[in-house]
Amino acid sequence: MLRVELNKDTCKAAMIASLFAVSRRTLSRHLKAEGRTFRQVINEVRCEIACMLIAKTDLPFSQIAEALHYTAPSAFTRAFRRWTGQSPTAWRSRPLGLTGGSGRRPHARLRRP
Repeated sequence: MLRVELNKDTCKAAMIASLFAVSRRTLSRHLKAEGRTFRQVINEVRCEIACMLIAKTDLPFSQIAEALHYTAPSAFTRAFRRWTGQSPTAWRSRPLGLTGGSGRRPHARLRRP
């Protein structure tokens, strides 16, 4: 659900909460119980989408940044490096076999700022 809303640039906590028929505060409490924030979940989804687009397409990084609603490719590059510890260029050049042939995957947990 978050992937779809991110593509439409309508991914706000209140809107996602309403899709689950809960208040924004209730959504926040559920996430807090898991030790996460809405922003962390959104960034994990963005990271998954970015990793897939970088690994499986030849799209320029500027188009990937635009698809993920970053204001500038440099902002996307900084976020990607924070998420994965690598630049998008390094990620794209990695051999596919590193993950058992199932495609490249980001780290299980995002790095904290």
